[in-house]
Amino acid sequence: MRLSDVFNTLATSELSNLFLAEGTVEIKPNKKEVVLRSINLALTDLYNRFFLKRKEVKITTSQGVQAYTINDPLLIEIHKVIFNGRELCINKPNGYHLLAVNTLVLKDKPDDNQTIEAIYKAKHKILTQDDIDNDVEIELPYIYLNALCLFIGSRVYTSMVNQLDGDLNESNRYAQKYMQEIAMLNDQGVDVDGFEEMWLFNDKGFI
Repeated sequence: MRLSDVFNTLATSELSNLFLAEGTVEIKPNKKEVVLRSINLALTDLYNRFFLKRKEVKITTSQGVQAYTINDPLLIEIHKVIFNGRELCINKPNGYHLLAVNTLVLKDKPDDNQTIEAIYKAKHKILTQDDIDNDVEIELPYIYLNALCLFIGSRVYTSMVNQLDGDLNESNRYAQKYMQEIAMLNDQGVDVDGFEEMWLFNDKGFI
């Protein structure tokens, strides 16, 4: 989906009663950057809860060096480690353990020029005003759009409580609906493993 799809959905639903929207048609241009901050928070929360972006990196080993770091600011957690074609188990003999969230340590000392393939869960990049101007594609399946908008509704209503005569209940209602939507998505098991062929969510790299 495009960023404009999110703005348009918000303008006709969660934010339609606030001054951020123009006649329930669209978000006011001078308010989009304010709303974008909540969109970024919503994406961060969803990407932490679900496996929505998978990235892969191949690391060439050095003899005797057991610790290797993945220098990607988008990394959330390492999901799978394959060494010379064999998947390693975490915290097992002949496997690996984590020194930090982005640093894996092989149990056995490798030789030169062997290959570690690390597959990891990654987060969405932070969206900026340039992304609004370019109406970029958001790496999020449409099935998550409702959850995204509910999270944003909760955040925006909390920060703009004076627009609702001091009523925090509206924000709480959106938060409750968001958690209900999360529970439904969890039950459906929708994440990157459910759409292997959607390569938009898979990036490969080399170290």
